[in-house]
Amino acid sequence: MRRVVPLMCLLLAACQQQMASQPSVRPDEASTFFADGRGNRPLVAGTIARGHLRTDTHLFTGRRTQDYAMSDAAVLFASGPSVVNALALAEVANFRTLRGAEFVDTFPFPITSEVLEHGRNRYMIYCVVCHDALGTGHGKIVERGYTPPPSYHTERLRNVAVGHFFEVMTKGYGSMPEYKAQVPPRDRWAIAAYIRVLQLSQHYPENDLPAKLREQWQKERP
Repeated sequence: MRRVVPLMCLLLAACQQQMASQPSVRPDEASTFFADGRGNRPLVAGTIARGHLRTDTHLFTGRRTQDYAMSDAAVLFASGPSVVNALALAEVANFRTLRGAEFVDTFPFPITSEVLEHGRNRYMIYCVVCHDALGTGHGKIVERGYTPPPSYHTERLRNVAVGHFFEVMTKGYGSMPEYKAQVPPRDRWAIAAYIRVLQLSQHYPENDLPAKLREQWQKERP
C-alpha cells in the first residue's frame, strides 16, 4: 500500500500536466498552420451565423423600412477626413432620423405575461439605475449627478410609437449610451413592452378599475 500511494500521486501529477499544456490557440496568437499566420480566423465570405440573418425589419430596427440606415452612412462618407465634422454630422443625422423616422407602433411578436415578466427583469437590470422603478427618470445614478432622462409619463413619450423605445435602446440618444451589445433585440422589445405597462400603470382610467382596486386606490391616493 505504501508503494501504491506514491505511484498514484505521480500518475495524477503527470495527467494534470498533460491536460494543462494543450496545443490550443489563444486569442490573437500567431499560427503557422494557416497561410496568413493568424490564429484568429476571419468569417467565411458570404456567410451569416445562424440566427443573425436580419431580414425582419420590424424585429431588428423597429421601423417600417430600412431606408434610414443609408443616411448615417451617406453623412459619414460626405464628411471627408475631418473626424470632428464626421462626428457632428453623424449626430445631426441620428437626430434627424430619430425624430422623423417611421417607427412601428406594434410588436414583432405576441406580448404575453412571460414576455412582460422578462421585460421587467431586463428593465430592473439595465434601465432602473437611470429611469427608476416607475420610469420617472430619478434613478440612483441620476441622484448622484448623471443627466436625468425624461419621464416615461410625459405626454410625448406616452404617445410615441413603441419602435422609438427600441431605437433608443439600440442606438442610444443624448446622454444614454447604446445597449445593443448588452441587450438582444427580443429583450429590447420585452423592455419596451414593460415600459408601456409602466405608462399604463400610472395613467389607467379610474372608472375602468375593478371595484376592489378602485376602493383601494381611493383610500391610498392623497
